[in-house]
Amino acid sequence: MEVVSGANIHRLVSHHALRPTLAIAAILNALVITTPSYAQSIGYLVPAPAKDNVQAKPKYECDAPDAPVITLDTQSKYRQDDAQRATIDEEAEETYSEAVEPLRAYGKTLARIANAYVKSSPKNTAAAACALTWLDQWASAKAMTDLRSKQAHFNLGQALGGFALAYLQVRNAPGLADDQKKRVETWLKTLGRQIVEAKETGKGVSGRNNHRYWAGLSAIAAGIASGDRRLTDWGIDSARIGLAQVTPEGTLPLEINRGKRARDYHIFAAEPLVAAAELARSQGVNLYAEHGGALTRLVKRVVESLDDPAFFEQVTGAKQEPYPGDGTVPPHRIAWLEIYGSRHPSPKAEAVLSSKRPVASSGIGGNTTLLFHDGD
Repeated sequence: MEVVSGANIHRLVSHHALRPTLAIAAILNALVITTPSYAQSIGYLVPAPAKDNVQAKPKYECDAPDAPVITLDTQSKYRQDDAQRATIDEEAEETYSEAVEPLRAYGKTLARIANAYVKSSPKNTAAAACALTWLDQWASAKAMTDLRSKQAHFNLGQALGGFALAYLQVRNAPGLADDQKKRVETWLKTLGRQIVEAKETGKGVSGRNNHRYWAGLSAIAAGIASGDRRLTDWGIDSARIGLAQVTPEGTLPLEINRGKRARDYHIFAAEPLVAAAELARSQGVNLYAEHGGALTRLVKRVVESLDDPAFFEQVTGAKQEPYPGDGTVPPHRIAWLEIYGSRHPSPKAEAVLSSKRPVASSGIGGNTTLLFHDGD
């Protein structure tokens, strides 16, 4: 069970010292969001293990990461003459996939290493050290600091959250090198501020659609990892930009505009918003309560449409793109539902997840079944 400590209440009161009404509201909000959830789960902020829960002679086969991606100059995979950005240009997609594959591969492996530490019992600190080494190698090389296109900045916005969440899973492991941790935290902060600058100076729908929500998740995670509260607050406010747009029907107008990919982009937009809400909770912010429960409306709309796109086809007037493979939603697309279900149990969500577990998405910390599901 989570509790609100006296120190936390003192911090809340001090923060709102000149506004007593807000101070009371902040305390009540903290008390509400720190009540125990239905499922006791590990979550993102993995604490230090007890001394008797650490392997005496840990071993982990730690391969070296591939060369860091320092410079990135990607372009959209969608046809430029399609205003809805719904039709893929096959040649552009091939070029794009080739350019981002090293970034994706790094993120997936990093998440898998961090998850290996979390899963181990007693704790395998060698796995934690491996994850830190992977992060440090990219930090030391100043990876992802030379971005030369708008799309490249979005790629960073989607990737950084996964890097920071992997770090949050291992950072409290005993015996990690302080100099490595310092370099990694500095790098995460640098990339987070890079994201903020790109979004603050940019214009257009990218500042209000799923791009902003992914950037927000990255900022929250990087801010928590590096102790930069301004970065964290910017990320939380970015999530609010999305929540403020959710309609009574649970849709996001800018994602509805994607036509035949409206369902896909609602799934894609819900992912960072749910993960952001989980991180915001650790900072005393209940995003689920904001805008009349907007996030819950969005999640319910997405879940109801996973197997039946009729709603989105009616709203957009376009037949929705089918899922690849067996025609059912790919497991990695719904990994965020484990996070939601840990706070708001849903029979419909559980029915979808039960046949897909374990589910994982590197952008939101990897194996969310491991981190948020209490059934295994």
